[in-house]
Amino acid sequence: MKLPVFLTSLGLLFAATAQGGLGFVLTPAMQSGMGSNEVVFAGALTNASLIDNVYLNDIQLSFTGAATNWLAADTNIFFANVPGLLLTGETYTDMVFGVAINPSIPPGNYSGTVTLAGGLNIFAMNPLASQTFQISLPPAVLNLAPAGTNFVLSWPSPPRGFVLEQNPDLTTTNWTVATNAPTVSNGWNEVIIPALTGNHFYRLAYPSP
Repeated sequence: MKLPVFLTSLGLLFAATAQGGLGFVLTPAMQSGMGSNEVVFAGALTNASLIDNVYLNDIQLSFTGAATNWLAADTNIFFANVPGLLLTGETYTDMVFGVAINPSIPPGNYSGTVTLAGGLNIFAMNPLASQTFQISLPPAVLNLAPAGTNFVLSWPSPPRGFVLEQNPDLTTTNWTVATNAPTVSNGWNEVIIPALTGNHFYRLAYPSP
């Protein structure tokens, strides 16, 4: 994080602790986490005050519900990019924070709140502005396409804890784990299925804990 210029007056350094007029917008606030181990959020930070500079001293992330089990904060992005000081009327537009995604996360929408802390000096830790965010992990989509006399079954990588199952009859519950070992090609998991007689259905299943 870029360190702000120290105030020359000790009296000013410990002066007012009132919050500055910080505007904070995420662009966008909702992102897909498909095929990624980390999602980076960008945004715009604006000091709307006409008289006070605003020091940005910390960033705090909290997660809602199941997101606490699968997501983790990466605040290093903030300290590497966001300036430590916004002058009056100044706007910063770039990366703000990152969220690491557990590779075994099941499909779903996961949300949280990001809060910027700071104030009118380098020691202030007042909450200045907050925004909610969401990471969406839709169910994996299977693609079945002909490949000569065989079939190629593919789905986005990483598998995120899913296993490939097969069943010769959709009217039964006799799903078994497919023995075909997947390979990864161009970011997709692929399974080569030899030409078979009769019906063979495949699905991605998330194992019960």
